Amino acid sequence: MKALYFSIVCFFLLGGNVSGQGIRFFEGSLDQALEVAKKEGKLVFVDFYADWCGPCKQLAKEVFSKDEVGVYYNEKFISVKVNTEDATNKTYVRKYKVSSLPTLVFMQADGKLISSVSGTMGVDDFIVAGRVAAGEEMSFEALYSKYKSNSKDLNLLQQLLERAPGFVGIQEKAVDKQKWITRVEDLYKKYIDKKPIEEMINKDDFRIIRTFHKIDGQEDPFLEKMIDHLAEYKEKVGNAPAGYLLEYNNKIMSRLARAGKMEYKKYLDRVNGDLKLAYDLMPERAVSPYDRIRYMYEGEYLIYYKKDVKAYMDLQEEYIHALGKEANDVDYGSAVQTLYEATGGKISNEWHEKASQWIVEALKTPNVPLMNKLNLMVLLGDASRELGKYDEAKKCYNQAFMESMQLEHQMTQRGIQMSLKRKLAKLDLLKK
Repeated sequence: MKALYFSIVCFFLLGGNVSGQGIRFFEGSLDQALEVAKKEGKLVFVDFYADWCGPCKQLAKEVFSKDEVGVYYNEKFISVKVNTEDATNKTYVRKYKVSSLPTLVFMQADGKLISSVSGTMGVDDFIVAGRVAAGEEMSFEALYSKYKSNSKDLNLLQQLLERAPGFVGIQEKAVDKQKWITRVEDLYKKYIDKKPIEEMINKDDFRIIRTFHKIDGQEDPFLEKMIDHLAEYKEKVGNAPAGYLLEYNNKIMSRLARAGKMEYKKYLDRVNGDLKLAYDLMPERAVSPYDRIRYMYEGEYLIYYKKDVKAYMDLQEEYIHALGKEANDVDYGSAVQTLYEATGGKISNEWHEKASQWIVEALKTPNVPLMNKLNLMVLLGDASRELGKYDEAKKCYNQAFMESMQLEHQMTQRGIQMSLKRKLAKLDLLKK
């Protein structure tokens, strides 16, 4: 035991890196960090933050803590955190023009600014930001200028599109953000026009497609080409393209069914046709993929176009009965969600009662994911409110609020809690 203890102590004294520790932030002031950087021949990375800043905490938890981030930043930078609320740091805040949080600043060991980024970013984009500051990679603007002088280089265009989301996301001024969004949209159009579909059957290009291609419920010539090569996509990229094309086909059916156009059935036939490879990936259940999709869009036709609540509810009852014991929170919840979205909640008490019964059944199913549970509790609260059961509605909203405390993503948590507070306030007015 003593030998083991001695080894551990020596490991830390010698500066050993612990797996999973991410960035090792310097314990001291920024001035002290600059002195250390001079001695070690490193650059300096500064995280300007505040204790009340949710996105700052998100960065610390989801980016700074990652192994791959620590491996790069611990080698290249002396990293230091600067609390903008501390009076002793006001000079730094003014010098580096920190006007929003989080602000991430890269500088030389003499304090000269290299670059400054405001806002959050993902792991890959954060590593790229470090590489750009270290001169190991071209900045996005420089890469764009290089492409402009050689617009036939598809490799350059691919690099730009891969890095565009991170770059656009950190633009502070709305006018700059919109300018780059327009430019990137144009770059993407040129990319898919110039590059043969056969050369795009790879994971990198599919990631670009998922990021930039808009699925709007209209038939799309490019995505139709992807369907023609679905088997190759499945072989070389995996199941993700199949799921993406399934989503594309479903959105077309939804748009047509809601508009009362029976043409949606043509796209329903693709379930057993040229998109069978995609729909076969749906989990095997008591009801076939074809019939599950049929129930879904026939239901949308009835409730959105025909506005026939009874026919819609009867159809959903038939579907749930066909599923039997397999009916789960998603089946019940989707039926209720569509009902309320299509009608704006303007239905008779009979259907509010039926919706409530289905939600209760949904909540009984085992292992309901947290977000689904929150959505169901809010729906149950809404149904109870419409039935004049205000105490039950309040109980549902409060329970959802408490359950939301388990959410790890703080921005999502705050958004849900703000919505619940508004519902509770509205409920108090109704009760008076």
